[in-house]
Amino acid sequence: MSDSANILVVDDEQNIRLTLSALLRRSGYTITTASNGEEAVSLFQTQSFDLMLVDLQMPGISGIQVVEALRNRGLDTEVIVLTGHGSLESAIEGIHHGIFDYMLKTSDPAQIVERVAAALAERAKRQRQSTLISTIGQAAKELVGDSLALITDAPASPPSTTTPVTSGHERVVIIGQLQLDTWHQTATLSERSLNLTPTEFRLLLCLAEHSGQMLSYTQLVRCAQGYETSELEAGELIKPHIHHLRQKIEPDPSTPRYLLNVRGKGYILQID
Repeated sequence: MSDSANILVVDDEQNIRLTLSALLRRSGYTITTASNGEEAVSLFQTQSFDLMLVDLQMPGISGIQVVEALRNRGLDTEVIVLTGHGSLESAIEGIHHGIFDYMLKTSDPAQIVERVAAALAERAKRQRQSTLISTIGQAAKELVGDSLALITDAPASPPSTTTPVTSGHERVVIIGQLQLDTWHQTATLSERSLNLTPTEFRLLLCLAEHSGQMLSYTQLVRCAQGYETSELEAGELIKPHIHHLRQKIEPDPSTPRYLLNVRGKGYILQID
């Protein structure tokens, strides 16, 4: 519910802080404000926030540095970055730091309220998934014996390198040396654990489920993020995540062998 959401508004312009605070309070949210990045970072020590709206360009600590401080503390606050002057470079930089959205300060107030609601809904969904995973954790352990029995009784031929194989009641997706545990959202490649963000895991899972097939930028955004967007915007949203995935799964990220690009169209996952 909106009245349980605690939102931090960070902006060095007083009129922006006042305008956003009034707008969001009318929507039922609890609002805390900070007039600069230093003040926002100090608030992280004593308070927790469901969402933060932060100005990109501020004297002293910038908006991106505030986001970095938030992430370094391991806080799962959703972030919407606001700026008076939009650019593709700053939008991509924000995506690299795991922000939910990037908006101009001149955006329509109704649009800002809409994106705030969407960000909070995404956070609530993530928390429900985390709770569900914890709840079924014990049940998953009890199913291990059954899963092993199923694997033992399965044909001895090796799994296809291009066709997803599931085991343990569809708990694990296997593509060659890649294994994705969809219950615990963990991944291993050649028995090496991969440290993936939730978005990276969902993106890799989408590609794995269609191994050997090209997925377009819009298909990847729809599958991994759950919403529709234009092909151009989808490409800019997906490319930073693909870059980070390659850093984590490729032997040589500069010469990808697993995560292949179809220029201007999308990506294909091929793992032996």
